[in-house]
Amino acid sequence: MSISAIASFYGASTTSAVRSVAASQGKASTTDASGTSGTDSTTVSISDAARRAAASAGGIAIPESIRQDALAELNRVFPQDILDEAQARLDANQGISGSSSATPGLGNLPLLPENEALIAQIKSEMHAAQAANTEGMTNLTPYVRLINAVQQEGWKAPMSMEDAQREVDISLAMARLTPAASEAPLSAAEQQQKDKVTMARFEQELAGKVPDTLKQRWHQAGLSMPESATTTFPQSIWLGLAKAAGIGENEFLGKARELAANYTGNSFLQEIEKFVSERYTASSGTTQTS
Repeated sequence: MSISAIASFYGASTTSAVRSVAASQGKASTTDASGTSGTDSTTVSISDAARRAAASAGGIAIPESIRQDALAELNRVFPQDILDEAQARLDANQGISGSSSATPGLGNLPLLPENEALIAQIKSEMHAAQAANTEGMTNLTPYVRLINAVQQEGWKAPMSMEDAQREVDISLAMARLTPAASEAPLSAAEQQQKDKVTMARFEQELAGKVPDTLKQRWHQAGLSMPESATTTFPQSIWLGLAKAAGIGENEFLGKARELAANYTGNSFLQEIEKFVSERYTASSGTTQTS
């Protein structure tokens, strides 16, 4: 479970609840403000029972305004360039674990100063929206997603608010384009085991340890990596790995930005791993202490 997954939990729960409502209503007709029924309406009529079901989904009471925001997101039409980029990233990331961004597993590296300022701006707007709300709960999901987008991509190049929003749109489009799992639903015991594995990885990340899933992939790829490296959560593990391999922070980030200009997805991550492995091997396991 990545830091981005934790931060976006609330938004995912909201969308899931609304999706459940939409599914339960099936082909029920909709009614617009004039009372006309039919398929051309742009306003969805949700029954009281459906509202209660959505509010209780996941044990979170979701205000109507936030449910409507999530419903609008589900029905959003993305521009073709966003869909093309989303599909390209999905194609580039097949078969590897990590983030669904263009650089899987490399989120939360130190941001460029311009992007630190952008994060501060987004947080300021989020706090202002929260303070201005006098009706209770505020939908902060859009702000959280913007912050996550900057944290994922803002180490590579300066970003504007428009850049961050584009990254959010691509991420949402990727989720929509990802085919639904064809496997049979997990049993309660199987789901519990899956959740246990996910939590174990999160606890390893929280403790600053290299997750076992990464170690397994490195072993399979024949890489020599400093698996005992540690880092400070939620910072990416990569700076800890680089330091343990004898690579300074500035050199590592410079190399990462250089590679990011020529590689994406799996290829990029594999080049980063290869760079760290080669330096670690060359240093005979000698780590940087300063």
